[in-house]
Order: sequence, then C-alpha cells, then structure tokens
Amino acid sequence: MANTIRHRRITVNDTSLHVAISAPDKPHDRHVSSARGAVLCLHGFPEGWVGWRPLMRQMPDVAFFAPDLRGYPASDAAGNGYDVFSLTDDIDQLITELGLDKPVLLSHDWGGALGWIYAHRFPERISRLVVVNCTHPRTLVRAVLRFEDFQTLRIPWVSPFQIPRLPERLLTTRLGRTMLTLSFTLRKGSRGHMDRDLVREIVHRFERPKDLRGPVNYYREFVKTLIHTSTRAQLEQVYDNPIQVPVTLIWGLEDGALSARVAQASHRDAGCPVEWRPLEGIGHFVDLEAPDLLARELYRLLDQSDRLPAARSSMETAA
Repeated sequence: MANTIRHRRITVNDTSLHVAISAPDKPHDRHVSSARGAVLCLHGFPEGWVGWRPLMRQMPDVAFFAPDLRGYPASDAAGNGYDVFSLTDDIDQLITELGLDKPVLLSHDWGGALGWIYAHRFPERISRLVVVNCTHPRTLVRAVLRFEDFQTLRIPWVSPFQIPRLPERLLTTRLGRTMLTLSFTLRKGSRGHMDRDLVREIVHRFERPKDLRGPVNYYREFVKTLIHTSTRAQLEQVYDNPIQVPVTLIWGLEDGALSARVAQASHRDAGCPVEWRPLEGIGHFVDLEAPDLLARELYRLLDQSDRLPAARSSMETAA
C-alpha cells in the first residue's frame, strides 16, 4: 500500500500553519478506524514536520497530520504566541479546522511538552496521548531545580537560548548549522540509524536568523512563564487537572539530554497511569533513527480498543 503526502495551509489564531497530510489509499483500513481516523503529530526542536516523514513511510495505511508548528519554516513566523497556552490553543484550533474526531496525539521533544499540556487542558479532544522522549514538563522542571540525575547539566543550551537574538544568529551561520547537525548525529543511539541527508534537510530549512527565532522563542517563553507568578500559577492549575486519556511514553534509552530515570516519574504529575515503553540502543531522536520501532509501537496502540482503560505501567508500580 502506498501513501501520498500532500500539503495544506490552515489558519489558527490568525497564524497560517503548514500541515503535511499522509493519507492511506484505503480510508477504511482497520488501523485508521481504530485510531478514529487520524494521528496528529507534534514535532520537536528543531525538526519541523519533516521529522515525521520516515514514520509516515513506515505506516502508509495510517492517516497522519503533521504541522510545522508556529514559527517554524513553512508556517508563519508570528511575532508572538510562543507561550505554551497559545501553542496548545493552536493545536486545539488545528484539530477543529482539520475536522479531526478525537485523533491520537503523537508528540516528541518540544512537541511532547505541548502534548502533555494539551492533554491536561483538552482531554476530551483526543483519544490517546503518545509521547516520545519528553518528560512531563512539571517533572522535568522539578528535576532541573533539584539536580536529579544530573538533569540540570543535560540541557545546557536552555540558558544561552534566553539571550535575545544571538542564538539564532549564531546557529544560522555555517558553523552554527554544523553544530545543529552534530546535535542530531552525536545523539544517535548505538543501535539506531540516523539519515544524514534528512538531518541536513532539516537543518538547512533555517537559512536566516528569523527562520530560527520562533523555535528558540519556545524556550524563552517557557522560562518567562515559570518566572512570572501569574503565568506560573496558571500553568500549575493546568497540571492539577489529571489527564483523562490513555498515555504511553516511548523512550529511547540512550537519550543523553533527558534522563530516563526522571522521565519514569512523569505519571505523578500527569495524574494518571503512564505506560512505559523503553527502546534499547536508541537515542533522543527516535522518529529519525528508529522509525520502524516507533511504527511498531504505534501500530500496537492503534490496534487496542479505545474503550480499554490505560494500562498500569512499570513506572507507576515502582513508585
């Protein structure tokens, strides 16, 4: 079975987003119906929608919708709206504008953080949350502040990213793009395979500083949200609403940026069981280096009945 990737423009919150859509030739395929018709993919930093293309090719019988999130190349470089409330509002409006009925929300890295928060805010809008290598944001911030499993030292770029304009200027130079490329290839797991041509394609989408300003602003705005009392309190209220859909956390165990030990505590802040699915020998970019393993996990989940309660996870049992 083949699939064709087509492209649409969808306007949400006065911002035009590019969406790549991979539709199966047989719309009534059992995998599609079990997923209630769609999988909505939220990419990480700095992949954009292209990071999901290998998975789309692995699963031609599944309908995928993969946007370039606000500020990424091919979508509008909006001047604001990079806080997690606006970004999750974008996702909610995108589901409406695409006409999706309770899609599976598949998310990775920064998209994973948005996925966690979206599931707290709008659980009735999705059928399942699948997160790939992203700790629950509240769990991650706590670990950074408490120096749990050296998490504070694992993400050293967060502080430099707070400097206005400089990071995006540096990272769009020839040397900077080389550094971005290495941020992918050096973080590959021992058993993974990183498509270097695809990595170069992703990196070279950022030709000018303004192309990277939006993605870097995700980090800046999240720190601002935590610093300001009112927005921090608003986010804490969101976290206090337990997630009410099944949640699966897929984890490449050779992720050097995010601690697996810290991630396994995510269920405490999600307020619900979280199924833990470790992948031996795979690094942070599961979507790029092991799309076959990711496809296997997603097929397993799509084959499960939506009516089944979330499985109890090893992380919850050990807590």
